[in-house]
Parts: sequence; C-alpha cells; structure tokens
Amino acid sequence: MSATKYTWQPASCPTCHDPEARLVSGDSDRTDIMICTRCPHHGGPSYHAPRALLGELSAGQVLAMRDDILCVGTPAVPEGLSKYTLGLVQLAQSKGIRATWTAGKRTHQLHLSCVGPHGASGHIAVGAHSGRVLRGHITYGNDGPTVHAEGTTAVRALIAPLSPSQCPPYCDAQSTEACVQRSLG
Repeated sequence: MSATKYTWQPASCPTCHDPEARLVSGDSDRTDIMICTRCPHHGGPSYHAPRALLGELSAGQVLAMRDDILCVGTPAVPEGLSKYTLGLVQLAQSKGIRATWTAGKRTHQLHLSCVGPHGASGHIAVGAHSGRVLRGHITYGNDGPTVHAEGTTAVRALIAPLSPSQCPPYCDAQSTEACVQRSLG
C-alpha cells in the first residue's frame, strides 16, 4: 500500500485567524512554541502552542513544518472520481463542511465534519474503481440523529438541505437541539 499523499496549506493562527498569518518557529530552542506573524498587528500574543490546533483538525489531517511554516496536511483527493462525486464534495464544502479522504483498495472514505461539537458530521463511501458514491451517513450533532442513505442521489439529498453550521469550535450551547436546528436551516 502506498503512503498517503497530502496537500499542504499554512495552519491558521488559533488566536487571530488572520488569513495572512503564518506560524513560524520561535527564537526559542523549544519546538512546542510557534510565533504568529500577524498577532502583534492585532494586539494579541505572538507565542502559541501547536497542540492548540490539534482539536481543529479533521480526520486524517496532520501538522508538519514545511519551508519553516507550520502547515496542515490534508489527504489528497483520490484519482478517478466521477464528476458527480466531485460535485458532491464541492456541495459539502460550500456548506462549511470539512472534507478529508482516506483512500482504500476497494472503497475510499470521505470524512465530513463541521466546526464545533454540534455541527453535522459523517462519512461517504466511494467506489475505488468506479469513482461513484455508494452510501453515506450524516449525524446531526454529537448526540443527534444519524441518517443513512444508499446511492448517489440519496446521499446528495442528505447534504443538500444542510446550511453552514453556526456552531463555534468551543460551543457552549445548552443543548444539541439548538445547534441541530441551525444546521438544518
């Protein structure tokens, strides 16, 4: 089995969330401290621990240094997917759902997750040889209902009505139901 291929993007700063921010190694000999290039411009602290980013990663994502910048590696999209399958992935991403892949010999798994504990999450199985969606399931919140679907049209029907999750990463909502209703629109 071949090693997983990743696409790399700079990690976002957990404090300022500035799209231009880069987390670089500090002037210290400690590898667990990074310096944000933009936090001082926003009046925030410039030192950060990379482990603070681990909770924000989707399934399969990894952290690594690339050209002296802390980057998030996302498993690359498998080859041979149908246009309909790629369109389904784009639909999920347009709803604010993070999509990461685990490639397999018979099926590829597309892991779906929203930011925050009450957002929708799930998996979609895609045939490795056909590139077509086989089945999927979506769970609405941590303890919300899980809905299963078989076939491409039924899986698309699970994702289409979702609206972008309004649940923040460290949501303090009193109930899952409140966030689920927001995610269902």
